[in-house]
Amino acid sequence: MKTAGKLISIVMTAVMAFGVMGCFSQKTDIKELKKNVGIMLTIESIPQESMTKEQFELARSKQTVTYGGAAINPGSSEEDGIMLSDEDYMRIYNFCVEAVAKNKFADYKENVDDGTTYRFTFYDENGEAHLIYDGYMYHNRELMTIRGIVSSYANEGNDCKEA
Repeated sequence: MKTAGKLISIVMTAVMAFGVMGCFSQKTDIKELKKNVGIMLTIESIPQESMTKEQFELARSKQTVTYGGAAINPGSSEEDGIMLSDEDYMRIYNFCVEAVAKNKFADYKENVDDGTTYRFTFYDENGEAHLIYDGYMYHNRELMTIRGIVSSYANEGNDCKEA
């Protein structure tokens, strides 16, 4: 009887272990993601210095990543954007999903009172908007890196890409 109980415990543990490994090894299919229509991520740059309304409108900008895989940067002559590499696409998508799931930047704040603030908004596969972050990001390498990846797809040679 004790042997049967131990055997059942071992089998149950093995089944659970294989199930957990299956959850971690499940990969998001990039081809399926790219079938979605619409925007995946926007990164708005919002100046915080004193300026006229016209100056503000000229200084404000929005970068966009589409589910189809394009990065659209302000000032770029490529109106439909430049296609992201699969690696950058998945890095951006995984960043968005993780940031929303963990509410990762809810408590992040920098004590700055001038310069530029950034608003990262993720749009899930259903088009629902999820605010990832809104504020200064001078000292947050992860946010700077994601913005840099998107910026690097401007055909004017923007050098914002962070490693």
